[in-house]
Amino acid sequence: MTKWEAPSPSWHKLNFDKAAHNNRQAGGDVIWDHQGGLIAAFEGSPRNHIVNQAKGTALLWGMKFSTTIGIRRLEIEGDSKIIIEVVKGRTAVGWKVDAIMRNTRILLANLNNFTIYHIYREGNVVVDSMVAVDMLQEGLRCWRSSEPLLVITKEILEKEKTKS
Repeated sequence: MTKWEAPSPSWHKLNFDKAAHNNRQAGGDVIWDHQGGLIAAFEGSPRNHIVNQAKGTALLWGMKFSTTIGIRRLEIEGDSKIIIEVVKGRTAVGWKVDAIMRNTRILLANLNNFTIYHIYREGNVVVDSMVAVDMLQEGLRCWRSSEPLLVITKEILEKEKTKS
């Protein structure tokens, strides 16, 4: 898929991603309701992670938050084919990533239902832009409304919502 679409009624959507530049990494997630409204967005800087480890960590953060706030039906999208295939049990990864995926699968088992899909970067543009721009900051940040998000991220979010 290359176009972002809101989840089905009574479902939520989790988009996850990771960005890297000049030896810095940031991973992040955006959780949406069925009308395309922002439930939460967060990003942080995983330390000393290989690419797949960082992408897996971003997915794990999103899963932890989703299950903590009581989400039970979740559509998951990310632009990492490898992480998606690992979650589906179709491929194996190194032990560092496997440990993250085991924790992710435990959280997935607590959901009533979920789907997980690969989405091309163009369809994951909101979370992609958020982690790329916010990569320069330290620590984990979480937003429960679009107000404190950076202007560029808010503009992309609004543009994507109008496409749906």
